Amino acid sequence: MKLKTIQTNLETAKASEIPAILDKKAETVGANGTADYVFRAIDNLDSAKDRINSAIKELQSLKKDLDSQEDIIKEAAAKWLQDNGIDKLNGDIISSISVYDKKESIEVVVMDEEAVINAGYFKMVIDKTALKEALLNDMAVEGAKLEVTYNQPSLKVNKRRNKQDENHA
Repeated sequence: MKLKTIQTNLETAKASEIPAILDKKAETVGANGTADYVFRAIDNLDSAKDRINSAIKELQSLKKDLDSQEDIIKEAAAKWLQDNGIDKLNGDIISSISVYDKKESIEVVVMDEEAVINAGYFKMVIDKTALKEALLNDMAVEGAKLEVTYNQPSLKVNKRRNKQDENHA
């Protein structure tokens, strides 16, 4: 049985509309009810995002399966053409299908990272964590600076703990 989701006006409201919605809600259900209303809106959006993420994963899996089946068809059809001594087969809808040799793929396997580094095959990258720490401690580092981005205040939803949770905390 699927639970009914109650959509709130907040879920589709513009930022400029939200204060009026909350004022009206506070008049009708009080402060606690308004807090619950805001939470319901955020929770509904989180649930919708979870469903979307699940659907994306399922679609990615389906696409991977389709890609695999496409490769199976191409490889098996190429083998069939080769087994029958055919390089190219003309079609009515398409011009033709033909066998071609795929270029081999070459992958590097590192068995001893230290030996490879000692041989000079490495690149240096900036340690941004250490650099940030140095700049925050007022150390002068040529070629780097801190840039501060000020964000708008947001809301934190503090979920109520169950009695069981409070006893185990």
